[in-house]
Amino acid sequence: MKNTHTKQSHSFEDIARRTAFSLFLFSVVLAGLLTLSWYVLVPELTHVEVSGTVRGLQELKSYKADLEARIISMEDERGSFLLPVDNDLYYRLKMMKESRLQFQRLRGELSHIVSILVPDQKNVVALDSFVFDALHSTAEIKGKIHNVGPRSMTVLAKFVEEIHSLEMVIDVETTRYTRQENDQDGFYSPFVLRLRLK
Repeated sequence: MKNTHTKQSHSFEDIARRTAFSLFLFSVVLAGLLTLSWYVLVPELTHVEVSGTVRGLQELKSYKADLEARIISMEDERGSFLLPVDNDLYYRLKMMKESRLQFQRLRGELSHIVSILVPDQKNVVALDSFVFDALHSTAEIKGKIHNVGPRSMTVLAKFVEEIHSLEMVIDVETTRYTRQENDQDGFYSPFVLRLRLK
């Protein structure tokens, strides 16, 4: 029994000695092929075209880091332009926007009234000036009613009544109604209207 065990030991030593060179040679060849593929094959497979430029693995990492840094910088820059809701400048900008919308709405309403004031007659209302004060929510309109003959005061009263009926108008202060006459306009009624707005 002792001899059998010894023969088995010798046979493992023989096998190891005979295969050692083959294993060493295989390891060297495998290491060489892996090294060669790392420097030749992997770069070919990992090159990517980004923005018209072919970039390798290392270049992609630095490109990504550069992009992230630029994104952070641009977000900070964008953040500097944004205003918190409780900021005084934001409040003033909001009020300016609302006053502009109010001005455009009032101007649109006036244009509509002028167009329907005398249905069969155009150019009845001639506006000389239109001053809008957003800070005090007031407007002043100067002009004249003409091209309607001796009815100019009646049309002026209707014009003031239509303006007073607008939802955004609180009060209309008018100058005294008069009818005048000249060679150019014939009969006309000048007016100055001061509006208080909501």
